[in-house]
Amino acid sequence: MKNSTRCSRRYLSGLAKFLSVVSLATFAYACPLPANAAILSGNVSFDSNTGLYTYSYTLDNTTGPAVIKELSILFDSSQNSVSAPPHSFTTPTGWSFGEAVSGSSADSPLNEFGAFWQWYGSQALPTGSAMGGFSFTTPFAPVTGSANNYFLWSNSYTGGPSSIGNGGIVEWGHIVAPNFSAPTAVPVPAAVWLFASGLLGLVGVAQRKKADDRRTTRNLF
Repeated sequence: MKNSTRCSRRYLSGLAKFLSVVSLATFAYACPLPANAAILSGNVSFDSNTGLYTYSYTLDNTTGPAVIKELSILFDSSQNSVSAPPHSFTTPTGWSFGEAVSGSSADSPLNEFGAFWQWYGSQALPTGSAMGGFSFTTPFAPVTGSANNYFLWSNSYTGGPSSIGNGGIVEWGHIVAPNFSAPTAVPVPAAVWLFASGLLGLVGVAQRKKADDRRTTRNLF
C-alpha cells in the first residue's frame, strides 16, 4: 500500500557522521540540472584507492520561494522499502540524515518511486541563504539518464503540486546521484588488475601441468 504522505522516514543511528579525508582521483562528474532547478547543485568524485564515490550537494536558497526543510535523493528505484545506508555521510549542523520510501512522491509530476537518502532540518534553511555539507559515499557510480531523482520540501510552501506533500514541494528534477537498480560499473583499481593477471598466470601453469586431464578441465573465466 502506498504511503499517504510524500515519503516515510526512518533515521539512522550508530553511523559515523563525518567522512574521513581521502585522496580523490582527478576526475569528477558535472552536475546535470533540470530546467526547473535553481536551488540544489551537486557533484561527485571518485577515490581510486577505495573504489568509492562521494556525492556532495549544496542548497542555494538566496532567491528561493520558501524555507527548505527537506532534501531527498532517490538512490534505488527498484524497491519501495528501506534497504542499505551509505558507506558514510555528512550532515550540516541542525540537520538529520535518514532513509525514506516514496509515498505521493511516486505520483505525477515527480514520478519518484523507490528508496531515498534524506536530510531533514530541525532548523529550516531560510530564504536569502545557502548551505553545503550534504554528502554521502557509496561504491555506486552516477546513473545515466534524466529521470527525476530528487526533491526539496518546505513546511511553509504551498505552491507545489497540491497532491504531494500538501503543496510543499519547492523543487524537483534530476541531479547527479547513484541508482542501485541501474548501476554503472565501478573502475577497478590497478592493484586488483595486477592481482587478477597474476592469478590467471597461475591458472595457466596449473593447466599445463595437468595436460592429461584437459578433457575434464572447465574454463572458469
